[in-house]
Amino acid sequence: MKISLEFDTAKYWLEWKTFWSRNPDLPIVLLLAFIFAAHMLQIAFPNDGSMIFDEAHYVPASVATMNGVAANAEHPPLSKIISAWGIMLLGNNWFGWRFPQVLMQIGTLYLLYLVARRLIGDPWALGATALLGLDMVFFIHGGALLIDMAPLFLAFLAFELYFRKRYNVSAVSMGLAILAREMSVFYFGTLALYHLVTNTRRLKSAVRTVLRYTLIALVVFGGLLWLYDETFQPYSASSVTNFVNQNIIIEDGTPVTTILSTSQSTSRELMLNPFAHVLFIMRYHGWTGEGGITISEAYRAYQYAWNWILPIHISPDRHVTFDPLDAPTYFRVDVDVSGPEGTAHYVPVWYQAVPNPFLWYGLWLGVVGLALCVWRREELGAVTFITSGFLLNYLPWVAISLTARRIGFNYYMIYALPFAALAIALFWKKMPGYGKVGLAMQVLLSLVYFISVFPVRPMP
Repeated sequence: MKISLEFDTAKYWLEWKTFWSRNPDLPIVLLLAFIFAAHMLQIAFPNDGSMIFDEAHYVPASVATMNGVAANAEHPPLSKIISAWGIMLLGNNWFGWRFPQVLMQIGTLYLLYLVARRLIGDPWALGATALLGLDMVFFIHGGALLIDMAPLFLAFLAFELYFRKRYNVSAVSMGLAILAREMSVFYFGTLALYHLVTNTRRLKSAVRTVLRYTLIALVVFGGLLWLYDETFQPYSASSVTNFVNQNIIIEDGTPVTTILSTSQSTSRELMLNPFAHVLFIMRYHGWTGEGGITISEAYRAYQYAWNWILPIHISPDRHVTFDPLDAPTYFRVDVDVSGPEGTAHYVPVWYQAVPNPFLWYGLWLGVVGLALCVWRREELGAVTFITSGFLLNYLPWVAISLTARRIGFNYYMIYALPFAALAIALFWKKMPGYGKVGLAMQVLLSLVYFISVFPVRPMP
């Protein structure tokens, strides 16, 4: 008895293509669902009250904000206000801390996809979004109570609203982004440059639009910061004065004993307007401020911004090394298990800010893609947006690295990463014949790397 099976591959391929064409949003939905599911595996670790990296600062600051007390005045307040709402709604625990950040990261990725689709089209937009979503540094900062997801979400919302020509609402969103973190000013600069460069034939009108946009963003930022300062009354400095009080006990006209008591008086320099608050932020992060302390520990490659995009690492004394896993550890759990065969060592939880090399080092493919577009005079609007966005969000850290040793971590790169992802996708778009396969392979390799460095690992 013979059994033969025949498959009409052409038929099934046609049905597959028809299914995807009828559901164009399904790929991005599946990607975002995967990132969301990965976060649901991650955010419960640690769940014993331990905190990941700067959660040690921002959780108490968010709780203080929830209780009406000013905290963490060296950064604008909106990120802490949003986190405080999350804690009020979901509880002062790991879920209340981290779940709101997850939602904002998913929203940021979707907005990036919308912006990318306008600039470079599909499926390149999907590839760029996947490259960013599978970066471990970006992923960790969207799964912990840190202060980067709120400004990223609001800035990309401003981009999308701008491309819909809703300039006033976009300006409001950009003002909120700056109120969430000061580094959003580089996103504002990206949009301003893009608008001016792409409207050179109507320069006067473009300048008026930029001025109106700037005014609205400043009013939103300054007005809400002023309201916060008046309500919470943060202070830029405080001093404590001790007073010694002497009380002499007299009986029958004769001093018997002396009782000494000490009291303290605390005076604070309040910031009651946005100008004082912005000046304090600038001074705090300036060369002589508390946030500008020079690092004195041994050399680590990731403390210099040029090493973030180089597969080989170059120290200031020109010593060359290669160690892609040399990255900051945010949180780590070590477990030793003893058995008849000896002691086994495991690391079931390890939040290590390891860059995804297929995105960080893959940027150089993006540079080639941008150069090709300029040479061919193609998609110059996308080139302007991507180039200005990357340079404005990356070069300041290079400048700091060249002048002082003050960058202790590599996570500042996440503000430039969306533009790196867009540049890489643009490169593959310019590779006719095998561009889609090349981008798919790069995303697949990113996925393999993402899984290999995932912060929660099962123990045998």
